[in-house]
Amino acid sequence: MRLPLFVALMFLASCASQEVVDRFDRVEPGMTRDEVISMLGNPSSGRLLTAARDGIDGERLQWGDSLSSLASSSVFEGDPDRAWSVVFDKDGKVIRAVPPIWVDAEREEARILRERREHRVGQQ
Repeated sequence: MRLPLFVALMFLASCASQEVVDRFDRVEPGMTRDEVISMLGNPSSGRLLTAARDGIDGERLQWGDSLSSLASSSVFEGDPDRAWSVVFDKDGKVIRAVPPIWVDAEREEARILRERREHRVGQQ
């Protein structure tokens, strides 16, 4: 009984909040760490970055991690592909914000569906 509860809690914890999804596009280079956390809420994980290992001294914060994305982030270098990620320089300023890879695919699918709907309406 405890295992299903644990799995359910991990699933809920792994989902990015709607605030993160809605506000992530507002993250801009130069914003401070505090500004980003104030806008998106507390991150689900973070990692210190070093010039020797990551090419930059700073920090990466992530929102919407799952056990899989946490494991991948600890093994592979670079931005995670399944979490919302913001990279800060050593002064705590945003360098880049990277959404999960599925976001672009989802946006493209929505664009195609919108175009198809508009085409059908135009034919009527």
